[in-house]
Amino acid sequence: MNKLVVCNQKMFLTYDEASMLKKQMDEVDFFSVNLIVCPSILNLDIFKNYTIGSQDCFYEDKGAYTGEVSAYDLSFKNVKYVIIGHSDRRKYDSDKEINLKVKAALRNGITPILCIGETKIDKELIRTSEVLKKQLYKALEGILLDSNEKIIIAYEPVWAIGGEKTVSKEVIEDTFKYIEKLLKEKNIYNYKLIYGGSITSKNIKNILSDKIDGYLLGLSSVNIDELKKIIKCIK
Repeated sequence: MNKLVVCNQKMFLTYDEASMLKKQMDEVDFFSVNLIVCPSILNLDIFKNYTIGSQDCFYEDKGAYTGEVSAYDLSFKNVKYVIIGHSDRRKYDSDKEINLKVKAALRNGITPILCIGETKIDKELIRTSEVLKKQLYKALEGILLDSNEKIIIAYEPVWAIGGEKTVSKEVIEDTFKYIEKLLKEKNIYNYKLIYGGSITSKNIKNILSDKIDGYLLGLSSVNIDELKKIIKCIK
């Protein structure tokens, strides 16, 4: 099974920089991975030849919501995936809004990439299991997947984002077992589990595992040399 590689470009690239990165990516062999590129909204069209994801969506299809972009509109841009509940967004979105966004994505034929993860304080207070259960249960409340629907769960510890500390492969695998247990309790079986959290070409080899379906990249996804090294290692 090919690994998923989700490239969350965040707000790192201007239009010209994204265009340059796309040209560089065109020369890379991504054949043995399932690459999902998540550009900024303004740069979506640049990567239209790739499998596209959005970095967020709004939960209403239409209406007077200034500045928002609906999952409905994204579906017409051939967006196949959408990141929901990323730690960059959770400071603004309530659990209810995240739940509505997951439902909106599924309603419009888009696969949600649901991010969950504990903060440094949660980790120190040994509340990781409690936090993950709350985030997952709240986000998936009232959701029953059809046979043609799926969801991707991205475990991304907040304390590991943007820093030098990484989670060991063993901890990730144990956490995935716990997440799988929670998903079964919610009667959700069509899913993939990926890991994110300051993944670089230096640490990716330490967290390669058959039990991890893929990886969510941030800053490393907009550096072509880093991206090529990570892809090569995953292959």
